[in-house]
Amino acid sequence: MLSPRDVGARVSVRHRRSDGQLTDVVGDLQSWSDGRLVVRRADGRTVAVAESAVAAGRIVPPAPPPRRPGVPHVSPADMQRMAGAGWPARESEAMGDWLLRAHGGITGRANSVMAVGDPGTDIRTALDRVQEWYDERGLPALVQVPEADPVDAAVASHGWSQLHVTIVQTAAIAPTLDLIAPQPDLWIDITTTPSPEWLSLMHDLDTGDPASHVEILTGPERVCFATLRRGREAVAIGRVSIEGRWAGITSVDVPESRRRQGLGAAVMRGLLEWAADQGARAAYLQVRALNEPALALYRRLGFLTHHPYCYRVPPQ
Repeated sequence: MLSPRDVGARVSVRHRRSDGQLTDVVGDLQSWSDGRLVVRRADGRTVAVAESAVAAGRIVPPAPPPRRPGVPHVSPADMQRMAGAGWPARESEAMGDWLLRAHGGITGRANSVMAVGDPGTDIRTALDRVQEWYDERGLPALVQVPEADPVDAAVASHGWSQLHVTIVQTAAIAPTLDLIAPQPDLWIDITTTPSPEWLSLMHDLDTGDPASHVEILTGPERVCFATLRRGREAVAIGRVSIEGRWAGITSVDVPESRRRQGLGAAVMRGLLEWAADQGARAAYLQVRALNEPALALYRRLGFLTHHPYCYRVPPQ
């Protein structure tokens, strides 16, 4: 039977619905508190189950990344490394296969250890070194690890608690473009550096040093910044970097007053068209597990979950 200690594992939960019928939900056990379990399915949607309604439950093997036409098959570990190249930190240091990263505290991805593979020592020693390394830089220790990776369970067994979960999704570019109809009143402005106007629409820029954000944003060798316009007004932005055949989509932002007008899809079209011109054939993106509006948009565009990853923090 499952217990709260299994949070983070992939599980199958049989439970009784309000009409008395038994049903099953399979996915990642996201939380278990106050008499309620929350399971996140592969499509990113969550299902809340009352503890009293659970008839049976068990841990099940991790789901393999989906194999899809036009989408190169890569492991969660290699996808983590590729996404890290698209969001480079100012400072990095290898510890076995793990990669310690620091960038003055700007974003979790650039200030966490990418914990995939073998750290070259036992987990306890590795975690002690992680804490020392971040202490030396005045930063909180943070581990980024795919939830299905055995390393995640090993880190959790040493008392490191889950902070939040991010979902990595992928899609082939050509069929995604077919799903997005052009809007005649919109046009895309593509630049190789973010303009002040672009930066003004980036919601994360209100935390930390803007120059440090720009250093990350412009770090990859091939990157572009798209500004979606209606007339002369900027109504949405996005960024894409190229790593081989892959395009990494980040920083898709639509002002709150402009949402639910198809602008997110329109800026995605501009980003993917540019990426296709650069030779990319597939795209990946990362979105918080609790960001249902974004997940709904990406589902409509054909993106499927490749794997979820989480951040873990040391015991207090």
